[in-house]
Amino acid sequence: MKKNILLITTLLFFILINKSFAAEPTPSPTSGALNSQINQLKDKIASQVSKLNLVEKRGIIGSVQSISNNQIALTDLSGNTRYVDIDEITKYASAANSSFGLSDLKKGMLISVLGIYNKDSQRILARYIDTETVPTRYSGEITKIDGKNFNVTVMTTDQKSVKVEIDTTSTVDSYSTSGDLTKYGFSKLNVGDRVFVVGYPDKTDATLFISDRMIDYLDAPKDATIQIVTPTSAPTIAPTSGGGKTLKPIKQ
Repeated sequence: MKKNILLITTLLFFILINKSFAAEPTPSPTSGALNSQINQLKDKIASQVSKLNLVEKRGIIGSVQSISNNQIALTDLSGNTRYVDIDEITKYASAANSSFGLSDLKKGMLISVLGIYNKDSQRILARYIDTETVPTRYSGEITKIDGKNFNVTVMTTDQKSVKVEIDTTSTVDSYSTSGDLTKYGFSKLNVGDRVFVVGYPDKTDATLFISDRMIDYLDAPKDATIQIVTPTSAPTIAPTSGGGKTLKPIKQ
């Protein structure tokens, strides 16, 4: 009997020790706290989605009106005033200047802007700014063809003579009364043809105009306002009699 009592006492002792050293379980969050965390996460996601819906990538072209440290005011192609924000990561480029930067922007300069447009403020945060060159257009009549150098001289309606170069990047088309625009070639151009030319001044030769595209209007009538100046022959001295000798014309 005494042995049984000792055994039971020993077992109870070990059971009490195990309970005292057992790790307390980590309390799980209540349903109220969990719902609060979920709602906070939903609010953050909704806020980010709202911001994303307000912005988009967009590009504009305009003429510079004013420049400050972090803003450029432009007049776009529709005549509207647009505001462009700039920061330290805005990049600048120009075909004419490899080191082009913010300090090179001038009033009246035509630029293109690509960046992040905010629909709410209607401003664009510029990521890239490039200078743009507006093509020049001439309409007139061919007065001279230089087949060796692949250029023609065009006399415009305001009597301006323009030397136009046709290079490998130029597109030459013809247009007839049938309404067809057909691929043409330099060798088919003729003096007296009515043409329309779009291009840019040569960067190294101010007297030369590089054609981007030329259209030859095959059936267009001659323009009376365009005066083609043809070279005149040098005067000669008519033969006269004197001293029994006949004077011959001077060879030029």
